[in-house]
Amino acid sequence: MRKCAFFVSLLVSASLLCAFCAQTSAQSQYTVNFNVSSFGNVTVSISGIPEGHIVDLHYGVEAQPQGSWNTVFDKNMTWNGSAYVTTIGPFQNGTWVAWVFHDLTTGAWINFDNHPFWNWNLLVNPLPSELGNTNAQVLSNGSILITTIGRAPDPLDLHYGLTTGFRTGLPWSQVSDLLMGFNPLEGEYYALIGPFTPGQWVQWVYHDLYTNQYYHNDTYYNFAIQDVYSPLTLVSSNYTRFVFITSQSITLNLWIKSGYSTAQKVNISVQVDGKNFVEQQTLTPGLNYIPFTFSANLSQGVYQPRLSIKQGSSALLFATLPPLYVLNTQDKKPLSVVIVWNMHQPLYLEPNGSWAQPWVVLHTGEDFVWNGQLVGSYELQALLLKQYNVSVTIDFTPVLLYQWETLLNKSFSYIGHYNGNITHDLIAIKYTLQLYKQLVEQGRVEVLTVSFYHPLMPIEYDNGWGSDLLSQLLMGENMTHLVFGVWASGVWTPEEAFNMALVHLYNESNISYTILDEQAFLPYVTLVSGSLNPDQPFVVQDSVGERLTVLFRNTTLSNEFSFQFFSQSPELTQEELIQQLAQIYMREPGGVVVIALDGENPLIFNPLTGPQDLNAIYKALSSYQGAWFVTQTASEAIATHSASVITNLPESSWNLNLNYWNNGYLEKTAIWHSVAQAREYLIAFTVAARGEVSPIVWTPPASAPNSTNVLQTLWNYLYIAEGSDWTWQTGPPANGPAWFEAQAMVYTNAIVNEVTQMFNEITLTKYEINHNHVDLTIENRLPFSMSLTLVASTTGKTVVQTVVLEPGKNHVKIKGITGGQLMIELYSPISPNDLGDHPIALSQYGFLIRSFVIDESAQSAKSLASSLFAVLVVVLMALALFLAKKRV
Repeated sequence: MRKCAFFVSLLVSASLLCAFCAQTSAQSQYTVNFNVSSFGNVTVSISGIPEGHIVDLHYGVEAQPQGSWNTVFDKNMTWNGSAYVTTIGPFQNGTWVAWVFHDLTTGAWINFDNHPFWNWNLLVNPLPSELGNTNAQVLSNGSILITTIGRAPDPLDLHYGLTTGFRTGLPWSQVSDLLMGFNPLEGEYYALIGPFTPGQWVQWVYHDLYTNQYYHNDTYYNFAIQDVYSPLTLVSSNYTRFVFITSQSITLNLWIKSGYSTAQKVNISVQVDGKNFVEQQTLTPGLNYIPFTFSANLSQGVYQPRLSIKQGSSALLFATLPPLYVLNTQDKKPLSVVIVWNMHQPLYLEPNGSWAQPWVVLHTGEDFVWNGQLVGSYELQALLLKQYNVSVTIDFTPVLLYQWETLLNKSFSYIGHYNGNITHDLIAIKYTLQLYKQLVEQGRVEVLTVSFYHPLMPIEYDNGWGSDLLSQLLMGENMTHLVFGVWASGVWTPEEAFNMALVHLYNESNISYTILDEQAFLPYVTLVSGSLNPDQPFVVQDSVGERLTVLFRNTTLSNEFSFQFFSQSPELTQEELIQQLAQIYMREPGGVVVIALDGENPLIFNPLTGPQDLNAIYKALSSYQGAWFVTQTASEAIATHSASVITNLPESSWNLNLNYWNNGYLEKTAIWHSVAQAREYLIAFTVAARGEVSPIVWTPPASAPNSTNVLQTLWNYLYIAEGSDWTWQTGPPANGPAWFEAQAMVYTNAIVNEVTQMFNEITLTKYEINHNHVDLTIENRLPFSMSLTLVASTTGKTVVQTVVLEPGKNHVKIKGITGGQLMIELYSPISPNDLGDHPIALSQYGFLIRSFVIDESAQSAKSLASSLFAVLVVVLMALALFLAKKRV
């Protein structure tokens, strides 16, 4: 095991360099160490996080330092008494690995130098061809900055001296040794030596103090550079294409700034794959643009060209050029690129039909200005899809479509002051829907559906509420068909939260495929046939043989779409996207790469850069597709590729668990409790009213969110409360607005209050206790009949019978019971099997809705009083008659 610690202060800028084996400063918050085994295992530790926290190492494999991660993992770290530590790997020698830390207790991400998207980068056990790869630069003060690749974290010594030329074997003077630092941002060692006298030659080699090996330039040649400061600066460089085909000539664009006061003739050289291409150029003072074209006849691969500029034998500039991507497409199938957007907004309507939040309206019509017009995220997506030749798959959640349709079919009533232009926004909604309908008709957009109000399906299925999920799925299919005229064959599983029970549920609703997260599921499945190569469709088979096709999204690319591509320059987004697709093509030509994410959030959260980035993405996809990749809808990709068969998917989500929605936080728990309670009340009422449990609710937009009768309305309320957004936004880690927690309770409370009020419409208006039976008059003031279980009990005697209470007064005779104090109870005849998870305990008779107490002694006293009153009336009448006769 090789071991040496490096320390990083995240509170002090480390823009270039990080001291290797240096002491942490007093300001440092965290200390990060790593070591690497000869087998490729990497052990990482971090101190500075309090004991008792839950800490993950979030890591991935990359092509180069600070590059895109090809695979992404999370591993929990353990406390060893002074730091959190974990071991990852093994990795193949020569693999670039990057990591950051995630404090799950606080939700904080710990990046290198506390800079977003900066990682710790490490080349694990570099290959012999990589050891000693060097860059050297003479600075304006005569110092020399040297960087190189070594066997991190071995201590690496720079052994150098002054000499008279570049040839190995010349005598050295002023021989020195310097322990090199390590820069985790670039994954390389560095040293700054000098300053030296202008013109002085310096030679050096590297000495790994752990292995006692020396690294030379090629075979036993020393590294050498002449201390000649050049006023030439490479300002920028790029290629005319992000990816080249083997037969194409390569054009490199160079922008070189010359600080010379006169024009200089120089030789510009580009070295790639052992070949050297040279052009003579004249550099004028100031900025020079130079297109450099060469035909390298390169085989497929990713190359790291080097640039050198010389004047005679004097080197003026050395630089590493951007990676050069070359593909060989001969006799290979193109890659299928499947982009899936999830367009979703929770219901922002109050039960009275007023709008409580403006986001559906604003995100359709008023997020930003595009081409001089005020547009929203949903409208911009449609506009760009119309403009560019790409195919995508979109899940318009039915609750979003429901709200669009409501806005177009019902007058707009907003709680408080609406800050937007509602006239403009309604026009935008109508136009946006028209654009999407045209794209669907043209086959360029495939429409998915989803359970109507976007519920967190595994939790609800585990709660025993599968019938609700099935109805919401069918309602979602109906809404999608109503708006777009198509029956969706694919479904967006909310939050990509899945368990194996959903295979049967999707089969019941005629759903054939869904999208899930590769990282969350694929490493844990059981392979039935085929392979676990992620770049293909999969058939998930359950224990009874039912099947569901799954496309696993590329976690790395999808997360970059979500969190990176929309917050940077459009050119960089294009370059990173196309080059990552090229890397996948090199690995798996003819495969399927799925990019799936929320469709509006990257735009909403990046209003200044997001629109240009989305335009750049569609433009790049449209212009590059053809020989080596094509964009396809999800159904097209499934139809044109064979699938492997898997089973035993874990219960998980894109977040690797379900904790975002049910982590034990008090307010999240309260929401789940309120939904379960409301559902119990509603089922009790539905069964009593002889209605359908978990009905497919008709949701006419003109009366939203209410339906055509009270039962349908209350079930719609329940489905609304089952939405995943309420628990997602409530409490940690999202810590969203309090409105979301309150909104779930608005609908559950409405259900409980309405059902309680309706139960109270059933009253005992009259009773009569006879010798061997009791006569009851029970009034049902509801407009429909109620089927209940009546339980009459007195000391030592209980009678149970079913009663159907029609609207109005109902006469009920209870035989075999009389006398004493009598308890009359009315139950909705439900059992725990009808409910699934429920908080209110049921009796053996069901759910208690009303109870009355009858007291026989009270009835006897009442009868005696009535008899005395009758006698008194007779006496008074007789007396009045006597007095009248006497007067006569």
